[in-house]
Amino acid sequence: MALEPVAREAFTDPNPLKRQLAFARLLDGLTPENAQSIREQMRGGRANGDQWRLFQYAWGAADGPGALAAASALENKDYRTGATASAITGWASSDPQKAIAWLAGVGDQDERNRLQDSLVGGLADHDIGVATRYVMDLAATGDARAAAHMETVASEQIRKAGPEGAARWAESLTAGDAKAAALDRVANTYVASNPEAAAAWAAQFATTDYGARVIEEVGDEWAEKNPVAAVKWLQNLADGRGKSDGMYSALGEWARHDPTAASQYLVDMPPSALKDTAVNGFVRRLAWEDPESALAWAGTIAQDAPRTEAMTRAAQAWFLSNREAAIQWLPTSGLSTEAQQKVLETKPGDRRRRG
Repeated sequence: MALEPVAREAFTDPNPLKRQLAFARLLDGLTPENAQSIREQMRGGRANGDQWRLFQYAWGAADGPGALAAASALENKDYRTGATASAITGWASSDPQKAIAWLAGVGDQDERNRLQDSLVGGLADHDIGVATRYVMDLAATGDARAAAHMETVASEQIRKAGPEGAARWAESLTAGDAKAAALDRVANTYVASNPEAAAAWAAQFATTDYGARVIEEVGDEWAEKNPVAAVKWLQNLADGRGKSDGMYSALGEWARHDPTAASQYLVDMPPSALKDTAVNGFVRRLAWEDPESALAWAGTIAQDAPRTEAMTRAAQAWFLSNREAAIQWLPTSGLSTEAQQKVLETKPGDRRRRG
């Protein structure tokens, strides 16, 4: 391939589609022998950041050691960091075992940790099974980053197999935090495309520790579209942390959509720990719209810890909207000195952090 005319078209043709197609041809023809020449053409053509990332990926796929050596020689730290990450991803996509061995030999622990997710991304490009086994091996050694890496694998599996295929893959993983991360990532996409099917799939995890995030995710996301259906589904699940967390999130969404209907549901709900959780979630959203009503609801929570949490949140919202009234009420609130001080220290930015 004659590099100059293709590069000229890739960087100077007035037609953006022709430029993109020419750049793809340029990378398709990349070899270990011409990679440096293509890099010079890209410099002359003032390639953009996305093009440089694709180039480093393609170079890594064609010649991992060469691409990494060139990347490590870059003087600019940001460029060096990005080029190294793209190169290891490309190498892992074409020769996973050599890329894995190279990363294992990196002496700097921080550098190895930084590049590990890039490696996992390339492994997932190559083969989901290889990527999955690599991450599960990390999990078995107690590597705290395994769960985050599994989210990377899950995202690629969703792209390749769709939510249903990814759901079956995630089900097959060994129980633990990595599986929980995969299930959570799949649930987020699945419920967005088909909430009823996602709910039916997620129900099997209701009594598992690793499945709690799945139940909460489906309940929360479904409640954004149809809170009545989401809450009905959650209420019929077996008791567990997922059901409790899901009700907390779903009632918050329902309060945003229709606080009157949500409050009526809570009125009709028999006293229980689940109701306390549901009221707490309802108060979380209502506090910023009607803090005095939220305080009244918070006071109905039977359990001490969630009641204090809900009352403090509602009082913080009231403090921001009516400072004098909130300060006058605090001494009679029954809140601890610590909780009262927390209210008095509330700042406007706290609303964004607390939702």
